Amino acid sequence: MTPTPALRLVGPDDIAPEERPDAEVVEATRASSAEDRLLRGLGASAALVDGVRAGVALLSRRRVVPLPGLRVDELLGPGSAVVAAADDAIRDGADHASFLWPRGCRQSPDGYVRVTVLACDGALGPAARGVVVLSPAPRLRGLTPRELEVLGHLVEGCSNLEIARALAVAPRTVAAHVEHILFKLDATSRTLAAVRAERAGLYVPVG
Repeated sequence: MTPTPALRLVGPDDIAPEERPDAEVVEATRASSAEDRLLRGLGASAALVDGVRAGVALLSRRRVVPLPGLRVDELLGPGSAVVAAADDAIRDGADHASFLWPRGCRQSPDGYVRVTVLACDGALGPAARGVVVLSPAPRLRGLTPRELEVLGHLVEGCSNLEIARALAVAPRTVAAHVEHILFKLDATSRTLAAVRAERAGLYVPVG
C-alpha cells in the first residue's frame, strides 16, 4: 500500500508567479471584507431602533451604503437632504439625534417618517460616521406641518424675526405658531418647547 504523503502548508514560494493573486486584488478583498464586517455591526445597532424599516451606513464624504437586512428608501439616497441633515447632526457632536422628515412637500406633506441618527464610536475609524434609519413617525400631538417647521427653528435657537424671515411670513404669524406650539407641548416657554421637541424628535430640521 502506498503511504499517504504528509500534509504541509503551502507558502507563497510554492505558487508559480503567474498564479499568484495581484497585490491590489488582495488589498481590495481585505478592504471589502472589513467593510462587510463593519456594515454587519452597524446593522445590528440599527436593528435596536423601534420599527426600523430602512437604513444606511453613513461613511466618509457622505457616502451611503445600505445596511444588511434593511431596505433602501429614496429619502436616504446619495446627496439627499436627509443624509445631509444627519451628517450635520454628527458634525455638531451628537451621539444620537431624532427628527421628522416629510414625504413630499414640506407645507403639505404626504405624512412623515422618523429619522434616527446614531453616531459611530471613534474606535471604528474615520471611515464610519454613523447610521441613519427610518421608522414610523410618532404621534404628532396635533402639530401642523408649519408648526413642525417652526419647532425646527426653535431648536436652533432662532428668534421670531429670524423665523419669519426664513419662512417668508410676518412675525405676528410666527408668534401665533409659537403660542399654539406651547399649548400643544404643554410648555411654559419657547425654550422648554424646543427641549421637549428635540428630545421627542418632534420637529423638522432647518434646511
